[in-house]
Amino acid sequence: MVVYTGKTVKEAIQQASRSLHQPEAALKVEVLEQPRRGFLGIGRRPAKIEATIKPPKTTPAPQPVTPAPAAAPVKPVADQGRSVSAAVVHPNHPLEEGDDQDPAVVKARHEANIRHTRNAGQQLTAYLKKVFADLGIETDPQLSKVGAHSVMINIKTANSGRVIGRHGSRINALEQVSAAFMNYHGAPKTSVVLDTSNYRQRRREALHQIAERAATEVVASGKAVFLDPMPARERKQLHQELESDDHVRTYSHGREPYRSVVIAPKN
Repeated sequence: MVVYTGKTVKEAIQQASRSLHQPEAALKVEVLEQPRRGFLGIGRRPAKIEATIKPPKTTPAPQPVTPAPAAAPVKPVADQGRSVSAAVVHPNHPLEEGDDQDPAVVKARHEANIRHTRNAGQQLTAYLKKVFADLGIETDPQLSKVGAHSVMINIKTANSGRVIGRHGSRINALEQVSAAFMNYHGAPKTSVVLDTSNYRQRRREALHQIAERAATEVVASGKAVFLDPMPARERKQLHQELESDDHVRTYSHGREPYRSVVIAPKN
């Protein structure tokens, strides 16, 4: 069989259709590799498929009907459908038609995604340990939570201040690098949260206080308050903190990674 490539699986199938001079419906397609965008061009790869022309359907010649001999009663089989063990599922392969309605296949695919994310997350902990070692910080990053598209890593260290950086600048920057690392290692669109010494909980409490103080200042002065740049997760918390306030409104301003929250009078 010939291998066809494209930026997407659809494009590869179209390439096979043109090459074989057959409509797409007449092709038997097997996806060998899903495309990968890579990070800054590193690790980019196209989609790869194998395609052959489906054999024409033939109608068998009619056979004379002979009475079947009496057969012993057969015990009913519990489940004639596919079981979880029979469903071959790979996190990078698209679902076949009807699979999204099969609970067994959906469950198996979800579990496969978690295994795939966990494997990439374990590689990420080793990478982070090396990064901090190069910075002269001794750490022990450990996976604390793993989902199909999310990981949380707790960084154990005696130097949490250096891991966090000024106003969280270092740990937030490494979160963005970690997300790119997961994408490069085959776990795209994975949400990565890095934490150390319960910093994230302490930061949520600090943001609550920042929102209250800023709202009070806006009401007293009648002027907008521009907060320091912060990650999307923290901006979201501030928007939620003040969304029910009748006196102020919030919006984001600027471009990443310098995007910040503005709190302004509602009227």
